[in-house]
Amino acid sequence: MRLSELFEGGWAALPVSADDLAGALEEILARASAAGAMEGAPAAKLARDLAFGAQGEVVRLSDDVVAVLGSHEGLARLCWTVGIAPEGLRVSAEGLPEPASAKVVILALVPGRLTGLRQDLLPILGRALRDPDRTARVLAARSPGDVLAVPGLAEAEFHSQLRVEDALVPVRYRVHPETPLEEVVDLVVRSGVHAVPVVGQRHEVLGILTSGDALAYLLERGGPGGQRRGKTDAVAGSARDFMTRTVLCMSEEQSLAEAARMMVSRDVEQLPVVRDGELVGFITRDSTLRALHEAPAYREPE
Repeated sequence: MRLSELFEGGWAALPVSADDLAGALEEILARASAAGAMEGAPAAKLARDLAFGAQGEVVRLSDDVVAVLGSHEGLARLCWTVGIAPEGLRVSAEGLPEPASAKVVILALVPGRLTGLRQDLLPILGRALRDPDRTARVLAARSPGDVLAVPGLAEAEFHSQLRVEDALVPVRYRVHPETPLEEVVDLVVRSGVHAVPVVGQRHEVLGILTSGDALAYLLERGGPGGQRRGKTDAVAGSARDFMTRTVLCMSEEQSLAEAARMMVSRDVEQLPVVRDGELVGFITRDSTLRALHEAPAYREPE
């Protein structure tokens, strides 16, 4: 897919009349609202939230260009547009060194999380607008067609990579290290899950108990009234005694293809997914296969 296919020319402000980033974004979003694309999102408030980093991100691409990344659930797909201020705009966002001005504002919006914008779209825009001559061509644009005519911009190829979050199965069960093994085995059998995470007080992952671990416990325990052996000699068997402590965790933003290769090479059914150290779910072979199969024109990232 090319950037030209994602460009919303009807939203473009060429030029903007505002003198700061929030005002420029408000002009752009007002055009989007008039086109019926921003229902339920007051342009002024969303513009302020985006401009000052309260929602989304403001990223400087060059001396004259800033990109504003945001999300809005009412959108059907990722889209981007542009605002041009030949005299310059004041830009002040939290965490962004305040520049003297910016003359080109790229607004990119997505219906979901910002991961794809950050990791897929932003590098493409950055490469396209790194050349001062191309930036000058954008600044001289007086119509959406002029923007799309800038060499290297409209024809740039955009490939949205699937992320781990696209195949995430929210965590259903957790146990703590002191949970008796009998309870864990009963949970595995009754719920039909392949693995149960063992978590600490802050829901950080300490280990994993798989159905294989549960089976090993039953074999070591022996039949009813049988002698306990091995690990189960300790405290009648708790999750801590049988859990697998070395656990490979994924983040939501990692490539799903990479995670799939990892599951195949390590021959595991699922991988835990963490956010800021806290367990949020798993990706399984089934959920990964489904996401990759259903993705339109899926191919390995280059």
